[in-house]
Amino acid sequence: MSCHRHEAPVDLDRVSAVSILSGEHRVILQVLSALEAIAARATAGDLPVGDAHAALDVLRTFADTCHHGKEEDILFPALEAKIPDFAPTRIMRAEHEAGRALIRLMSDTLAQGDGTGFAAAVTAYLELLRAHIVKEDEILFPIAQARLTPEEDAALIDAYRRMEHDDVGDGTHLRMLATADRLAASYGIARAAAEPRIMTLLTAVCDCGTTPHGAAP
Repeated sequence: MSCHRHEAPVDLDRVSAVSILSGEHRVILQVLSALEAIAARATAGDLPVGDAHAALDVLRTFADTCHHGKEEDILFPALEAKIPDFAPTRIMRAEHEAGRALIRLMSDTLAQGDGTGFAAAVTAYLELLRAHIVKEDEILFPIAQARLTPEEDAALIDAYRRMEHDDVGDGTHLRMLATADRLAASYGIARAAAEPRIMTLLTAVCDCGTTPHGAAP
């Protein structure tokens, strides 16, 4: 994925299979900023264990199970069916696995009370996932946006909706967004959902729009 394509950037003003994922990226980046601040405190000898656990919960449940699940089980297979031997999705799957290994390492070092080890694992994870998100937003998603027909796009969105309901569970998305926003407030980080078009994308395939955002799960 080293070569940039010339497709149009992802249209965040329109609900689509890729704009929903790109909107979720904004929440993930928000949590990564909070995690970076948590790691800085850990390096200084003041590991905020509760906040660290909360951030890892969002990364496991929202970033991996929910977000990466939509990519690996729904979007990527659709692209691979249209473009045989599509290398970008293979690279993204491998990076997802690398991220999971680092989440396990962060969890292990946190359980051991190893603030230095935790901070080192966080640094590696931040480097991996931030670069990963850039590749998807700037290369993979525009390719998908250019190639999916309106009918294919609608089918993917319906599959996202079923996944949120059947696999992730009603209310889980809302709980994760609330945790992400609590962490943002604690560490002075801007909320992705404060931007109306991003909030529209975040609530496009779940029940979040029926409950005040930020309410207790």
